[in-house]
Amino acid sequence: MSWVHLITPIVAQGFRAAALPAPDGCKVTNAQIRPGPASIESAVDEVLAAPGVIDAAIMAEADGAQAIVIDCMLDPGLDAAREAISIPVIGCGEEAMRAAGAPFAVVTVLQRQERAFGDLARKYGFADLMTGTIGIGVPVLALETDRANAVAATIKGSEKAVSGGAEVIIFGCTGMLGFADEVSAALDAIKVIDPLPNAIAAAHIAAQSGKKTDKMVYPAPDAKSVVGFSEWSALDALMRGRSDG
Repeated sequence: MSWVHLITPIVAQGFRAAALPAPDGCKVTNAQIRPGPASIESAVDEVLAAPGVIDAAIMAEADGAQAIVIDCMLDPGLDAAREAISIPVIGCGEEAMRAAGAPFAVVTVLQRQERAFGDLARKYGFADLMTGTIGIGVPVLALETDRANAVAATIKGSEKAVSGGAEVIIFGCTGMLGFADEVSAALDAIKVIDPLPNAIAAAHIAAQSGKKTDKMVYPAPDAKSVVGFSEWSALDALMRGRSDG
């Protein structure tokens, strides 16, 4: 039995109340960060979330988790978490783009994220496959509270993406969990990537294989003192321990 731990990098309570998808032979657990932002829709939100992601990843590894999934398509704190721990850390955004295999569009919550997804596609080496980013005009926290409107808006945005040349739709928010069947059916069974189950499946495979983070690529942080991080006790201890050691 592999153990995949999901880090939801927001503080809005009840956001992950429903059962999480879990492959056969995989235990999936989940924790939200605290402190942090209510949702992630900007670069500022990403920065505010990153310390909590790193802190939660350190604690999960210490508890025995075998792989981590960052439950956000913008992958906040992904590289930093990989530096902080040795077990695999899967970013939903990176893994979804890797899974596309054909021209894809990101259908996300707000159009303001267009730059962020373009940056990620270039960073991960998939810019040539990306046809664009379509915002549906529904904030993250409304995806669950007004699901019917959110699904309808996602279908409309996906239709626009297909007309723009996309052969694959990637949901640009993990809050769209469970929308894929309805969107795919409305678009004549076009391939739709629901990023959270996709990332969990990749993490399960990594955990089963005993894979570890390549520390030549993601070396542990250098020793230095930090100030003001007592709210993130595991991260604070990591830095102080290296500085003191």
